[in-house]
Amino acid sequence: MQDFAAIDFETANNERSSVCSVGVVIVRGGEIVDKFYSLIKPDNYRCCQVHGLCAEDTENAPVFPKVWKQIEPLIEGLPLVAHNKAFDESCLKAVF
Repeated sequence: MQDFAAIDFETANNERSSVCSVGVVIVRGGEIVDKFYSLIKPDNYRCCQVHGLCAEDTENAPVFPKVWKQIEPLIEGLPLVAHNKAFDESCLKAVF
């Protein structure tokens, strides 16, 4: 596969809808052509230990719908892949 978008989420607690950051890498022709990263303000926070992101890090971050508006045009028409597909796919479904 030469063209795809890879996505990765971090969550603020064990609820998949509590995404607190997202990273996206766009690959075309086998080369990285674009990258996107954003903190996301989750509904509530309980988990700093796993990824080091805490409530104060995301206090002024945009909410997911605003972040998604930036991601959507980047990934349009591309297969979406993830290292931990089950986790990242469940985050994406839950946050919508």
